[in-house]
Amino acid sequence: MKRNILLLIALVVIGLVVFYVYKNKGDRTTTIDRAESNFKIEDVNTIGRIILTHKDGTRSDLKRVGDYWVVNDMHRVRQSNINHLLKGIQTQHLDHIPNKAATENILPSMAVTGIHVEIFDLKGEGLLNYYVGGVTQDERGTFFLKEGATQPYCLNQPGFDGGLRARYALAPVDWRDVHFWMEDTEKMDTMKVYYPKQIQHSFVIYKKGIGYGVEPMFSTTPRKEGDVTNRVKSYFTNLASIACEDYLNDAQEKDSILQMVPFMEIKMIYPDKASSLKFFPIGPVGVSEFSPAVSRYFIQYEGRDFMIGQHEVMKGAFRSYDYFFGS
Repeated sequence: MKRNILLLIALVVIGLVVFYVYKNKGDRTTTIDRAESNFKIEDVNTIGRIILTHKDGTRSDLKRVGDYWVVNDMHRVRQSNINHLLKGIQTQHLDHIPNKAATENILPSMAVTGIHVEIFDLKGEGLLNYYVGGVTQDERGTFFLKEGATQPYCLNQPGFDGGLRARYALAPVDWRDVHFWMEDTEKMDTMKVYYPKQIQHSFVIYKKGIGYGVEPMFSTTPRKEGDVTNRVKSYFTNLASIACEDYLNDAQEKDSILQMVPFMEIKMIYPDKASSLKFFPIGPVGVSEFSPAVSRYFIQYEGRDFMIGQHEVMKGAFRSYDYFFGS
């Protein structure tokens, strides 16, 4: 009996020793893997800046400014795009460690196509520094490599059926917010809205005391009276919400389009400057009250951008003089 007890104790001790050795061996490997394979930041609210540099030198410098982001210190970032990137950074997870044979293919490819990612906190201190390479054959995994390391890792986003590279690979113009209105209506003295082929709908908005007034642009249009301040503020809100479909600053047809007569032109006049927006219909103009029977427009924002946009998204900008006096 005593012998059996001693044997049982010996087996338990041996089992504990084996478990301890195995566990410690696993922990050492896990520690090494975690040090090199952890590419995520769970609290993305601590991130203040992300720099994405492509091998061709293209650089997107994303900075947090209050409750929004800007790209290259120039343009506001599209919220859905930055959210998509931050979601990846927050959840990107180790899928597997490529073997030696796979690594010999991954590293040369990453040297050519890798995107350099630098992430900083709100104080400008570095948080992560790594490269994003290509995707796996099934396009569900993406290869990552820490700066200065030689072992790549394959990461994925749990619950997401696709690679992670695309959210890092956007060009600077693709980071830009499609809401392009940049005017400060409170500082604006006058706004002139002109319909060249329907001049009876043209009007001028001006400051009137603590509110606003609206008058027809041409004397041939009968004048109306009434309190228009709320309608003017509503119109300004509409303008702030218009969005383009894409930026086409390098479009070959730009110069020829700008020689055409626009459907509508808005001039924004300040005490020390002025700007304008012109909308050129893509297709024939209809005969409705003040909106063309077209689905898209080319838009020229003076001194800023040449764009294309959809009528359904732009229509809030197309108001007539009568709109401000409607019931």
